[in-house]
Amino acid sequence: MAEEATTLSELEVLVELQELDTRLSQLAHRAATLPEREQLALVHEQDSKLEDELNQLASELTALRQSQSDREAEIQNLEDKVARATSSLYGGEMTSPKEATVLQSEIDSLSGRQSLLEDQIIEIMEEIEPFAKEESRIEAERSEFQLQIADLQERISNQVTEIESEQESVMEEKRDTEDRAGSRLSGLYIENRKRMGDHTAIGRLVGTSCGACFLEIAAVEIDRIRRLPSDEPSECPECGALLVR
Repeated sequence: MAEEATTLSELEVLVELQELDTRLSQLAHRAATLPEREQLALVHEQDSKLEDELNQLASELTALRQSQSDREAEIQNLEDKVARATSSLYGGEMTSPKEATVLQSEIDSLSGRQSLLEDQIIEIMEEIEPFAKEESRIEAERSEFQLQIADLQERISNQVTEIESEQESVMEEKRDTEDRAGSRLSGLYIENRKRMGDHTAIGRLVGTSCGACFLEIAAVEIDRIRRLPSDEPSECPECGALLVR
């Protein structure tokens, strides 16, 4: 009876190991599925759409502003030419009425071109205005999204730090449990977990049922399992889990 109690105690360690691994899996799942992660992905998606819209607007605005800048540069050039021509016309340099007439005609032509360019600039500025307003709106909305992103990232970081701390505590407990189990049982547990994959590797024998798959085991199998030496591991004939009996 004493030997059987010792064996039961040894096998019970396998259940403890499985429970600890289950806790680790739950913690990892919790870290990966924090609600804030889904919220963060959604905000990133919305921000990305706004970024695309902003890039399109920026392209339109760049072209319009460049067009405005080109005309402003041309106007400045025309103003310089008009200033020089006016200086020549009224500065006493003209000795011929014909030359003065030609120069005045040039001034009028330059002024006419300048007036046309100024009208075009006004039209361009009117085109720019709605684009610029939309650009400001999107930039303001993106600023709000950036604040949300920073807040969510901080909340995720804080929760992950807490989970990692709990994981380390569980890992320490698992290392202690593995030391108590010894190399033979720990090796048996690891081997069975690999073999079972995602399925429960350890199950208690509760009456005539397997605690891993919860299926009823045939009476003949129950009898065979109970006749095994107390230190010999047994498996559930239904799911293959290692039975703790």
